[in-house]
Amino acid sequence: MGGLVTHELRGWLRQHWGQVREALDAGTYQPQPVRRVVISKPGGGSRNLGVPTVLDRLIQQAIA
Repeated sequence: MGGLVTHELRGWLRQHWGQVREALDAGTYQPQPVRRVVISKPGGGSRNLGVPTVLDRLIQQAIA
């Protein structure tokens, strides 16, 4: 599922939602590793930002 962008999610889910739902219901769903991005701070320095996959973000929002 790597490289999937937001506008592609709907089509991907149409094909794979059954598997995702089954894993969520069974409690076996494992989110993908979070991609780390370094963000520059206005006053200097930087901080790390974690970016989840679009599927993991959708699931996080749905259960929150």
